[in-house]
Amino acid sequence: MKIREQVVFDIEQDKYKYLQREELKIPKRVDMTELNKRLNHSKKINIYNNTKIIIFFLFCLGLVAMISLKF
Repeated sequence: MKIREQVVFDIEQDKYKYLQREELKIPKRVDMTELNKRLNHSKKINIYNNTKIIIFFLFCLGLVAMISLKF
């Protein structure tokens, strides 16, 4: 029986550089003004969408009420 040789990977070689972690020189920080702009924008869009849906359902409810009153 033939014994397979064990392969040893040297992480220090150039061909394995992509596996190494590079220390980030710039820490990941959140820009608070940009975050607030995004949150405010999404809140406005959600309010508009909710208002449209409420008006549509009130119109449908009024339509059903008008139809039921006529019969």
